[in-house]
Amino acid sequence: MALTLSGCTFGWLHRAPLPDALRALSRQGFRTLELTTAPPHLFARGFGPYERQELARLLQRLGLEVVSVNPSFADINLVSTNPEIRELSERQLRAELELAADLGASYAVLIPGRRHALAPAPDDSARAVLDQALGRLLPRAEELGVTITLENSPYGYLGSAAELVGIVEYWKSPQLRITYDVANALGVEDPVEGLRTIGGHLALAHISDSWRNRWAHTSVGRGEVDFGGFARALESIGFRGPTVYELVDGEDPEPRLAADLATLATAGWTL
Repeated sequence: MALTLSGCTFGWLHRAPLPDALRALSRQGFRTLELTTAPPHLFARGFGPYERQELARLLQRLGLEVVSVNPSFADINLVSTNPEIRELSERQLRAELELAADLGASYAVLIPGRRHALAPAPDDSARAVLDQALGRLLPRAEELGVTITLENSPYGYLGSAAELVGIVEYWKSPQLRITYDVANALGVEDPVEGLRTIGGHLALAHISDSWRNRWAHTSVGRGEVDFGGFARALESIGFRGPTVYELVDGEDPEPRLAADLATLATAGWTL
């Protein structure tokens, strides 16, 4: 059985308005997508009921379904040592859960945060702060019927599959699972081994090309990601969820999508 491929609006964030990104994804044959909920496209806490209804109508006209929301985590940081940053981050993530529910999306992606490279907070302290936030966010996710998916981070905190599994197994919540990004993983661990570690905890996969010594989210074939091996590993753990093609490299995504999709089809993905 082929793996299901979803699109992503992230690559258009500073290139074109959100409606243009949605139209481009629809033109290229996508029917499901991950919505990047970051300004200037969209800010969840400032996106009112009329705007949500308007977006839902546009998605319906284009034949698109949102499977996940992801605020990109440029500024959101649940493990910041600054209490006001943590409080603001938690408020924004609560708004992400509510937006996901309003749009009918099953998942809200969450990168737990990052620590200062020169003076990082101790592991146990950062974990305690993260657990406090999850203790407040998970009940709201359950109320809304939305699943939080922790994503492996390239920022130096919770970058490995084993670290994310440890959190998910600690909480034992049906509303907490994992998003595994192959480009984020490549410089940290073998992505195939990472998938085996995650197993049934996986809710979403993210794919794009990258290099082991240079982080990127670029077109298939430009970097060092073994897409065929990653697809086979997904199939080996029985994964049948969405795989999001997260193409974000400063170039216009649309002219490359047809060729990229053809290559990904040979590896095992289909729209």
